[in-house]
Amino acid sequence: MNNSNEEIFNFPCDYPIKVFGKKTQDFKQIVCDIIEPHSGQLHDNQITEKVSSKGAYISLTVRIIATSRAQLDDINEGLQKCPQVAYLL
Repeated sequence: MNNSNEEIFNFPCDYPIKVFGKKTQDFKQIVCDIIEPHSGQLHDNQITEKVSSKGAYISLTVRIIATSRAQLDDINEGLQKCPQVAYLL
C-alpha cells in the first residue's frame, strides 16, 4: 500500500509541534512568530510549556489545525532555521 503524505495525515487535523530551546524571556514569542503566519493567531490554550528540571531549557507543545503537508513543511523549515530552537519534534 502506497499512501502519499496528504493521505497519511487526513487533513485538516489536530497537530502538535514540539519545540525545545534555552529558557529565555522571548522564546515563546519567537516560536509563535514563526508558526502564526502559517496557522493563524495562536491562543494560550494551544500552547503547553514545560521547564527542564534545572531551569535552563523549555519545551513548548503548540497544537494547531494542520491543513496541508506544505503548511507543516513551512513551519518546520522556519523553526529549523531559528537559532534559538535547539530541537524540534
